[in-house]
Amino acid sequence: MLAIHPIQMDRRILQNRRVRRSLIVFAAIFILGLLSGNMRPVSAHAMYQTAVLLDFDGNRVGAELQLPVDRLSISFKQTVDADHFPAEKAQLRAYVLDHVHPVTPLGKPFRVDFLDQSIQTVERAPYLVVHLMLTPPPGASVDHFTLNYDVIAHEIVTHVVLISIRSDAQHPIPADDPVLLGMIRYTKLTQDVDRSKR
Repeated sequence: MLAIHPIQMDRRILQNRRVRRSLIVFAAIFILGLLSGNMRPVSAHAMYQTAVLLDFDGNRVGAELQLPVDRLSISFKQTVDADHFPAEKAQLRAYVLDHVHPVTPLGKPFRVDFLDQSIQTVERAPYLVVHLMLTPPPGASVDHFTLNYDVIAHEIVTHVVLISIRSDAQHPIPADDPVLLGMIRYTKLTQDVDRSKR
């Protein structure tokens, strides 16, 4: 049996503790940065995450959903790919609409119109890209609303959904640099959208 000198043992323990401490501090800073909105992702999302990109247009909001097909296949309970997609369009449309529910601060529902959907390559991986139009009820504004959203996340609790504003004429945003509003994951299945706070 190989003997380890006590001084070497103490050094190894100290090094392991330092590594663990550094990792914990790094993770805490990263998470706090995301939650506070002070950090922006390098790209819209990492592979296997969903991106929801909001485009403000007058008193309507366009929403682009980028859904990884491997995760979507699990929650949709059917294989989603280029071969199966033509036969699944109607079911996928109903599935998405059943899991996207924006409401006013008073809880009144927006109208959600399904515009189109297609299989596309996003960051070298297959995604279902869906376009929706969100319209508030009469007398309400898009300046502040709550996005209730659990596409995929209702089935895969570890799935990450990044909610960002991609364009807004009232508050110009640099091209290809969406503003991250927040993240949906685990039991957090809503995102507050307030244009005045970004």
